[in-house]
Amino acid sequence: MVGLLQLARALRPAHEEPGPAHPAGVPAPHTTGGQLSGRELEVARLVVEGQTYRQIAERLYISPKTVEHHVARMRQRLGLATRAELLAHLRGLLAQAPAG
Repeated sequence: MVGLLQLARALRPAHEEPGPAHPAGVPAPHTTGGQLSGRELEVARLVVEGQTYRQIAERLYISPKTVEHHVARMRQRLGLATRAELLAHLRGLLAQAPAG
């Protein structure tokens, strides 16, 4: 289940500075789509397109094991239990995110 804070972060435009909940003096990580890094978003888009880990690895010049690691990390960061939940969440998230 996605928390309210995660939803708010996902909806905040990427150029907007974090609100007062962010610790003073600590720069916000440059991420969009909730708590995912830029590389994780690249992997997410390709996973949602239906590409295999091997195809994603070849396209991004990384190993299939690294792709697997990114997918596992996305599940962990988003608090999702299964790959199916991750796919459903990413489809919704990427439908809202600007293409980039």
